[in-house]
Amino acid sequence: MTSPVTELIAFTIDSADAAKAARFYADLTGGEVTGDYPEYGYASASVLGATFNFQTVADYARPEWPGQEHPQQFHLDFRVPDLESATEHARALGATVAGTQPAAEAGGSWRVMIDPDGHPFCLCPPQEA
Repeated sequence: MTSPVTELIAFTIDSADAAKAARFYADLTGGEVTGDYPEYGYASASVLGATFNFQTVADYARPEWPGQEHPQQFHLDFRVPDLESATEHARALGATVAGTQPAAEAGGSWRVMIDPDGHPFCLCPPQEA
């Protein structure tokens, strides 16, 4: 059976500030902000060939990773050629290194980061052969 759903057109993320979040992810990935509509509390960015939309939410509650009192709403993984330079790039844009690093505990090599709105994302070096 063929699905009636044929295309993912965007991924929408709640934010304290839609324009700031769009700029963060565009700058992180070398993408671009493709729309900023403050009158609607909405902004969008082209991120590695995908469209990310951001919507400003009143009384936004930051996720608390890895805790679940305010659980993560999503988790993004980005492939990076150099973990340390990607980490410094993300930090320069306002991200922080998460206090809990499961990779270090499990012998892996990815790094959990927290974006300016509190959403976790991972920087993942090339897979070992």
